[in-house]
Amino acid sequence: MNSLVSSQAISFIMSILSGLFLGFVYDLVRVLRRIIKHPKWLINIQDFIFWLFGSLIIFLDIFKNNNGVLRGFLYIGVFLGLIIYFFLISKLVLRIFMKVYTFIANIIKFLFKIIIRPIKLLFSPINFVVRKIYKLLKKFGKWLIIKYKKTIKDVKVIFKKK
Repeated sequence: MNSLVSSQAISFIMSILSGLFLGFVYDLVRVLRRIIKHPKWLINIQDFIFWLFGSLIIFLDIFKNNNGVLRGFLYIGVFLGLIIYFFLISKLVLRIFMKVYTFIANIIKFLFKIIIRPIKLLFSPINFVVRKIYKLLKKFGKWLIIKYKKTIKDVKVIFKKK
């Protein structure tokens, strides 16, 4: 009888750990949503996929640790793990993930600036020439339009006289 109680206690602890794990995975999804804005329909799909994943984790946990026997205390353990995670750990984990993301993003921005600056310097003379040519073509285009309109007026006047 003692081994039965200890195996059920281990199953309960494992279900609590499964709840903690599911909370952690959901925080990863939440960080992804903060980094990249998602439309409402995509959030709903992500939640659906997460709960399918969570159901699979819970099923595998019950199958492995309790030989597939469904017990109410296992579900209580998963919910207890989720509650513990979201009330005690989640804010810290989100803060850490966002700080790591910000740190990595700043490093990437800095490296990008280092790479882009020499390229900008190389292309600045070309950019200057292209802008000057663009302005000249723009003026020429306006001049052509004015000449075209004047020519059209002259042609209309000629055809009206006849």
